[in-house]
Amino acid sequence: MQNSFRRVPFLIPLFSAIMFLTNCLYTNIKSPGWYYSQSYSDVRGMEPIGKLEGTSCGTSWLWAVYTGDESYEAAVQNAIKDKADLLFDVQTDYSYRSFLFALYFEKCTRVSGIGVKLPQRLLKKE
Repeated sequence: MQNSFRRVPFLIPLFSAIMFLTNCLYTNIKSPGWYYSQSYSDVRGMEPIGKLEGTSCGTSWLWAVYTGDESYEAAVQNAIKDKADLLFDVQTDYSYRSFLFALYFEKCTRVSGIGVKLPQRLLKKE
């Protein structure tokens, strides 16, 4: 009986360390977001293009160097490119990926929505 009680204090830190390390070696999280966009009534009479999707990502290395642009605007611009003028009914998702205590970290913003072409009278003249 006495031997089994002596092992318990050593097992608790061992299991705690395993749980702590496994959560920090790799993380992959996906979560929904929010982005204000026009509704169906706002784009009535415009030419629909179809469902479009765009992603923008940013990456961090060694907590010091961060590259990329994970903003909404970059994701929307990647979605519409030269296909549409406006994106409405937008849905936004985030994803985060981290390795080894965030020595490498990646954050992505993904938007999807319906693209429309604006009438010529509403386009900016350059």
